[in-house]
Amino acid sequence: MIEADDRREEMLQREALAWVTRIGLGNATKDELATLRRWRDTSPAHAAALARAGRLWRELGSPVEALARVGTATAPARARRPSRRAVLGGAVTVGAAASAAVLMLRPPFGLWPSLAELEADYRTGTGERRRLALSDAVSIEMNTQTSVTVHPAADGAGVELISGEAAVTVIPSAVGPFVVSAAGGRMRATQATFNVRRTGAAVCVTCIDGEVAVEQGDQTLRVGPARQVSYGGERLGEIATADPAAVVAWREGMLVFHDTPLAEVIDEVNRYRPGRIVLLDAALGRRLVTARFELARLDTVMGQIRHVFGASIRTLPGGLVLVG
Repeated sequence: MIEADDRREEMLQREALAWVTRIGLGNATKDELATLRRWRDTSPAHAAALARAGRLWRELGSPVEALARVGTATAPARARRPSRRAVLGGAVTVGAAASAAVLMLRPPFGLWPSLAELEADYRTGTGERRRLALSDAVSIEMNTQTSVTVHPAADGAGVELISGEAAVTVIPSAVGPFVVSAAGGRMRATQATFNVRRTGAAVCVTCIDGEVAVEQGDQTLRVGPARQVSYGGERLGEIATADPAAVVAWREGMLVFHDTPLAEVIDEVNRYRPGRIVLLDAALGRRLVTARFELARLDTVMGQIRHVFGASIRTLPGGLVLVG
């Protein structure tokens, strides 16, 4: 009975890994996503197997760490003899980690994409930008790695920013204000251009022109031109001064940095290029950068980092670059 349970558990984990692999490669269709939901809902064991596979992907911090973990996982245990269940579970985990480490070199969104991202009405991949004309009164420009779903709002038209970044332009219309929701907050505008960036549960709203009302919980702040506000929990932050040209430079095919830590620069560049740049030196990551990079020429960034900071740059297959 125990061996049969072990075999069933191993089979479920392998099936879950197969789903993770297919979705991670960006090959899943909407019909296949519906099939995945039915598979997940078959039993609590199916749901748990899929959750483990998803957690494994998310918890692998970088390809280097992933490969290190695979090496650690494959080392023989010396303290005690593992049980059959542990051996089978370990084999599945090692296989999953190895597959995930390879997939992290060319994932569609840089990290594990959620089902919500994959099922969004509109998506952009790495390095892609897209313009949406939702009506005569509303246009949205989506930046790289962005997912948007259209949701009618109670008091007007609206969308949800599931992930990524978008610039929204609204002109007055009979429909009423346009509403953008993101991570539990809402932005409401009748006539404005504003930029919304969502990274997990953190959201930053920058007003370029006009005025946008930002709501979070029972708080509302009215944000004017060249101002921005952030939130990442139940409270809004303070309104701060912003550089609108730098914030939306991506719309002109540029990235602009002013006294930005190199670690943050690398994180930003990773959003726009296939593969992954991995920073190995924390002290180097704290060095400040002031620069303008063309999105069409991001291959020059590594050369500039080497020239300015004397950093060691090692390029590996799959777009993986090690910086130390």
